[in-house]
Amino acid sequence: MIHLSDEDAAVAAADEDGDDIDSAVAEVESEPNPEPRPAGFTRGRKILLCVGVALIVLPLAAYLGVGWQIYSTLAYANPGYNDQEGNLPDGFNVTWDKYPDFDTSRYEVQQYENVTIPSRTEGIDLDCWWIPADESVTQPAPTVVQVHGLRASKAGYAMLIVAGMLHDNGFNVLLVDLRDHGHSTVEDGRVSIGTKEYIDVMSAVDWLIDEQDIPEEMIGLWGNSMGAGTAAITFGQDERLQAVVLDSGYLDLGVIVREELVREGYPAFLAPACIWAAFLFGGESLLEPSPRSAFENAGNRSILVIHGLDDDRVLSHHSEDMLDLAEELDVNATGWLVEGVGHVEVKLSHPDEYERRLSEFYLAALT
Repeated sequence: MIHLSDEDAAVAAADEDGDDIDSAVAEVESEPNPEPRPAGFTRGRKILLCVGVALIVLPLAAYLGVGWQIYSTLAYANPGYNDQEGNLPDGFNVTWDKYPDFDTSRYEVQQYENVTIPSRTEGIDLDCWWIPADESVTQPAPTVVQVHGLRASKAGYAMLIVAGMLHDNGFNVLLVDLRDHGHSTVEDGRVSIGTKEYIDVMSAVDWLIDEQDIPEEMIGLWGNSMGAGTAAITFGQDERLQAVVLDSGYLDLGVIVREELVREGYPAFLAPACIWAAFLFGGESLLEPSPRSAFENAGNRSILVIHGLDDDRVLSHHSEDMLDLAEELDVNATGWLVEGVGHVEVKLSHPDEYERRLSEFYLAALT
C-alpha cells in the first residue's frame, strides 16, 4: 500500500472535486433547453378574467338594449296630421271631448299662406303656415313663431286657437311643423324632445328675418308641451328672440325622461339606459342643449310661464322649478299657474284671459 503525504492527499482531493464539477457542468450542458416559465396570466387566470368581463359586459349590454327598445318605442313621432286632418287656419274643430261646444269660429283666420322653409339641417324642409297681420296693421308687425308638441302639428287646434288670438291682436304668426311631424321632412321618425328640433325653430327665425324683413327685436316665440321645451332650448340658444311663452313645458330633460318612463309603466332606473342607448345607437343627445338655457341666457329678455296645476302629463313642478330658477338668476319671468286645469288646457278653460295675457306680454316685449 502506498502512503501519500498530507500534501499529496490534498492535491488528489482537489482533483477529485474538480472532476465532480466538470461532470456536473457537462451534464447540464448536455440537457435540452428547459421550457421557459409562462409570462403574464396563466390559463386559469385568463378564464377568470373572461368570466369577470362577461359578468360586467353582458348585463350592461342587456341594460342598454332594453333602453334602446324602450326609447325606440316611446320616441316615435307619428308624422302627418292624424286626428287633426282637415284643420286649417280658416276652419278647425276642438277634438277634446271635454270641450265639445268650444267655439273656434272666433279664432279662424282667412288669410294665410303655406310656405316651405329649409332647415339649417341639410335635407330637411319645414312645412309652415304664414299668417300675416291684417292689412290695417303697419308692417313690420310684431311676430310670433309657434311650436307644437309631441306627435302634434301646426294643424292642432291648440296651435290654431293661439294663432287666432295673436292675429286678432295685430301680430304676424308663423306656425311650424317640426321635423318628423306634420308635413315636414321625416328624418328618422323619432323625436328628440327639443334637442334637435330647436334647429328647425332657429331656421324659421332665419326665414322671418331674411324673407319677411322682420327685425329681430320684433320676434317672439310660443310653445306648448314638447313645443315649450323646444322653445325654451331655442330661446336659450338664439338671442335674436326677444320673448317666449312656455305653456306646460319642462325644465330638466333627465327628469322628464324619467317621468315619462314611469308614466308609461317602466321603472325609473331605466332612464339612464334610454338616454345612453339613444346616444350610442341613435346619435341622439337627449340632455343637451337644455331648456334651462332659456333662463341661464335670458339676459333682459322676457319669459311667460303657463301651466295647469292638475297636469298629469307634464307635471306642474317643471314650471314651478322654472320660476324658482328665474328668481335665483334674476330673470324677467312671470308665471300663470292655474288651479284645476290639466295639460295644455288653460287656453281652453280660460280663453279670454289667455288671450289678454298673451297679447299684453308680447306687445310689451316686441313693440
